[in-house]
Amino acid sequence: SPRIHELNVTAISALESLLARGREAGVFRQELQALEIHSLISALCFFNVSNKHTFGLIFKTQETDGKASILQREQVIDAILRFVSR
Repeated sequence: SPRIHELNVTAISALESLLARGREAGVFRQELQALEIHSLISALCFFNVSNKHTFGLIFKTQETDGKASILQREQVIDAILRFVSR
């Protein structure tokens, strides 16, 4: 699709702005690029979603109340913040 490159432009712009503010405040690493962060977030989230049922079967855990999704979200946020922080 010729429009596929437009799909994540908003996300990349938001990340660029966020990274710039974090760099200026001295809390984010200077060398980071928005596309790298977007890729990392996507990878972590996609893995959790695409492997949810497989992990449930292997480790005999089934999410019924949404707590696992909340915990995974918090873990992804924590991992990203640790990665971008100085």
